[in-house]
Amino acid sequence: MRHLFAVVAVAAIAISSPAAANTWDQDFRVGPTPTLSVITNDAHVRLHVGPASSVHARVLHDVKKWGLYVHETQPEVSLLQNDNRVEIIARTHGLNVFFGGVSEQFTIDVTVPANCAVDVRSTDGAVDVPDLSGHVQIETGDGHIRVTGARGDITLFSGDGAIDAEGLDGSLRAHTTDGHLHVSGRFDHLDLRTGDGRIEAQAERGSRLADAWNLETRDGGMQLHIPHDLKAMLDARTGDGRLHVDLPIAVRGDIRHHQLSGELNGGGPTLRLRSGDGSLTLGLSD
Repeated sequence: MRHLFAVVAVAAIAISSPAAANTWDQDFRVGPTPTLSVITNDAHVRLHVGPASSVHARVLHDVKKWGLYVHETQPEVSLLQNDNRVEIIARTHGLNVFFGGVSEQFTIDVTVPANCAVDVRSTDGAVDVPDLSGHVQIETGDGHIRVTGARGDITLFSGDGAIDAEGLDGSLRAHTTDGHLHVSGRFDHLDLRTGDGRIEAQAERGSRLADAWNLETRDGGMQLHIPHDLKAMLDARTGDGRLHVDLPIAVRGDIRHHQLSGELNGGGPTLRLRSGDGSLTLGLSD
């Protein structure tokens, strides 16, 4: 939520203004496999699954002002369609104030078909994504990302916030600069990174390494559970923490306190695990 404050060093009485809200609603007719793009600088974005061939967008702008202000700048909101692509742009621009402040935020609710490709880019705010099928790309500078039941190629990034992604099926790339990662599903590709936070990942039965997997946390522990028949070349290291492995594994090379390499079920692409500061646990998911 964006907050703007300005103060002058004089005695004054603040004048409060009640909360105000504006709403934009629009329906779009779309064909098979539509694409949704959302661009915003301060919003909670919530996606919902609805009937095929239609997209419904609802944008709510809440603003609360207090103090004295000169000029109120209206938010920028546009809801557009180009062929099978729906684009939502919602940006706040703030107020010119003498003293006092303003608090404003968008809430963007979009109902899309289950097979809709999604690209959400937000400077500030949480993003919630349901069980979609197709390409999903979410990026927020500051906010919590929650994805449930999505299938396909999924990319998630938060500059400052946790990522929770459960019941997935496909490929997942999830990065956060500051926050935990909690993911589960059947994976072909897995790339998880956090600069400061814990990683908890569960690869369900049917997961496979189509190419190398990489899980890395610079400051935090890691837990990874994999199916018993996963084929991989394990490369696990922790800088400052214990290494716990509860797997039937044929070890190749040296076993050290902070390092282990070995073949899982005859080997395969590399399963790279790195914990800079924290324990690392590898076990079975079935």
